[in-house]
Amino acid sequence: MKPFILLLLVGLAGAASGVRAKEPSPFVRPTYLHAGDTIGIVAPSGKLPLKTDTAKIRERFESWGLHVLFGAHCADRSQPYFAGTDAERAADLQRMLDDRSVKAVIACRGGYGAVRLLPLLDLARLRERPKWFVGFSDATLLHLALRTRNVESIHGAMPVSFRFDEEDPSAEALRAALFGELERIDVLPHPLNRPGRATGRLAGGNLSLICATIGTPEGLYLDEPTVLFIEEVGEFAYRIDRMMQQLLRTGKLAQLSALIVGHFTETAGVDKFGAEEIYEVIDAYAAPLGIPVVYGFPAGHEEPNLSLYMGRVTEVEVDDRGASIRF
Repeated sequence: MKPFILLLLVGLAGAASGVRAKEPSPFVRPTYLHAGDTIGIVAPSGKLPLKTDTAKIRERFESWGLHVLFGAHCADRSQPYFAGTDAERAADLQRMLDDRSVKAVIACRGGYGAVRLLPLLDLARLRERPKWFVGFSDATLLHLALRTRNVESIHGAMPVSFRFDEEDPSAEALRAALFGELERIDVLPHPLNRPGRATGRLAGGNLSLICATIGTPEGLYLDEPTVLFIEEVGEFAYRIDRMMQQLLRTGKLAQLSALIVGHFTETAGVDKFGAEEIYEVIDAYAAPLGIPVVYGFPAGHEEPNLSLYMGRVTEVEVDDRGASIRF
C-alpha cells in the first residue's frame, strides 16, 4: 500500500456546520413488521427496467409472510427517464405513506429523481404514524429528509437488485431489519481501520448525495454525536477527494464521532493520487480526526449490501480483530 499524504485544513464550525436552530424532538421508530403485514413498493426515481420480474419480487416478499402493493407508476414508461412525472411519483409515494394498511414503503430502484419530489411530499405525517422507508443510492435524499423529521429508516437493498437464482444475503439482511432481527454487524479487519469506540446517531448514505444536500433543508445537521456512513459508485477519485474536501471545509468531518466507509464501486483514476485503492484517499481525511473508522463495510452498490438503521443511536467499536456495529 503506497503512502498518501495530505495537509488538512482545520474543520470550519459555526453557520456551515448544519446545526438546527431549534431543539430537536425525539426520534420515532416505526413498528417492526409481522407476518400478514402489507408493504408498498414505489419508484421515486427511475422506472423499473423492462426485464424486471415483478412476479418474483412479489413472491420474495410473500415468502416472508408479507402482502405486496405496487405503486401505480413503478413501470410507467411515459417519461424518458423517470417512472412517471414528478407529481405522479410523489403521489405514489405519498399514497403509500398515508395508507394506514401499509407498514413499510420500499423504493424499487435508485437512479436519479428523488430530490425532485421533496417539495411535493408531506413527510411530517410520519411522526404521527411512523412506518419504515427502505432504499439506498438515490434514496439517500429521502433518508436525509426523514432524518430532519427525526424518523428512523432503513438503508438497504431494493427489489430491482434482488437475486432469485442464488443465495441473496442483501435481501436476507433487509428481511432481518424489517422484522427487527438486526442487532449487530461484525466486519473483518481492514489495514486502514482506525481503532476506538464511539456512539452516535447513524446518518448518511451515498456520498455525492450527502454533499449535494449541504445548504438545503435536508443537509446533514450535527447537533448531537453522529456516526456517518458513506458509499459511492461510478465516480472518479478526484471527485471523491473534492467531496471529502466539502465535508471537511463545512466542518462536518470535525464533528463526527465515528465514520463507516462502505463499498466504493467502480472508482476511476485512483492511481493519479498515488494510491492503490480509494480508501487511501478517504483515509487522508479520516486519519487525523482521531475517531473510530471502519473500512470495507459491506453496504452500497455491490454484494453484499447489508441493511442499516438510519437515525438509530449506534455503537461502533474497532480493534485489531475487526469492527462491530451495534444498534
